[in-house]
Amino acid sequence: MAEFKTIRQAKEYLAGKIADEALHEGVPLTEVERKMLYFTESGWTLRDMMAVSGEFDREYDQDEYEEKIGRLVRGIEASSDARSQQEIEDWDEAVLKLSEEDHYLLVLIDAGSHAGDGAPSRWDWLKPWLPRVSGPAQRKPGDVARLLLAAVVGSVLMVLFVFLRDYLRGK
Repeated sequence: MAEFKTIRQAKEYLAGKIADEALHEGVPLTEVERKMLYFTESGWTLRDMMAVSGEFDREYDQDEYEEKIGRLVRGIEASSDARSQQEIEDWDEAVLKLSEEDHYLLVLIDAGSHAGDGAPSRWDWLKPWLPRVSGPAQRKPGDVARLLLAAVVGSVLMVLFVFLRDYLRGK
């Protein structure tokens, strides 16, 4: 299995697979469409992303673009029978690595995986554990304190339960 140590490696792998699928399906991506796969408001992206994003906003329909990429993602995922287990694992590993941050590519992949067909995605079981792709995952103030308090209270209750059980058995 490929090990993606950086977000950049994962993003380049996924963008490359999508571009390859576009060529395979006979709908190659324009340079702007290809570069938009790297879009993010935070984290690593291409140096000229601001200019690319501006051109995309002026020249492209976002809904059409998202549908196009969604079709390509569905094509990649549907061809899992033809792909090796290694390729499937590499794709999954890259998506997991990318999910450490907020990236437009995750939105595109997620939308492509669902596409209104009603079928569950193989990623649905992971959704509760992954960060939201619509915005940065943030904790509410006091979450850590509440978690620690719950752990302490739970531990004390367990010790009391064991003590009480042993005490009552001893009588």
